[in-house]
Amino acid sequence: MVWPAPQRVETERFALEPVSVNHAPEMVVVLADPSLYEFIGGEPPTLEGLVRRYTAQSVGESDDGSQWWLNWVIRDNASGALVGFVQATVEEDAGRLSADIEWVVAPRAQGNGVATEATRGMIRWLREHGVDSLGAFVHPQHRASVAVAKHQGLNPTSTIQQGEIRWELNPAGVR
Repeated sequence: MVWPAPQRVETERFALEPVSVNHAPEMVVVLADPSLYEFIGGEPPTLEGLVRRYTAQSVGESDDGSQWWLNWVIRDNASGALVGFVQATVEEDAGRLSADIEWVVAPRAQGNGVATEATRGMIRWLREHGVDSLGAFVHPQHRASVAVAKHQGLNPTSTIQQGEIRWELNPAGVR
């Protein structure tokens, strides 16, 4: 399958920019706070590690072409600063496109709807490009991410992977 390249997405307060290696120096600072990894595990990336990650992600698809990789950094239009990222991994299954989505927002920018608004913008873009099924894994104790999932119309399922609950879009769609 030929996957279209991700495009810039505008929301009311933010610009979602397709990730590039040029974002790595600013994003390494955004992702430096150890509290970001409390629920998702891991540790802050090094600049070299983030450059490698963004080099791979900016290709836009897996080596075998079976997955579409969509990665955006979130730029605050008011300050011009990067404040996090949203991403989706899309696969085709029986003629339908389904996406696993994620969001991460720097602690300094949390608590004012950044993740909700940016994720909503990403979902709108995914819908416009034929994605009709959405899911996310969320740690049950990560109240902020649970709230983001609920705001997107996702509902918890009985699927648990590495301590995280799978949330999926209800038939009514995004709220």
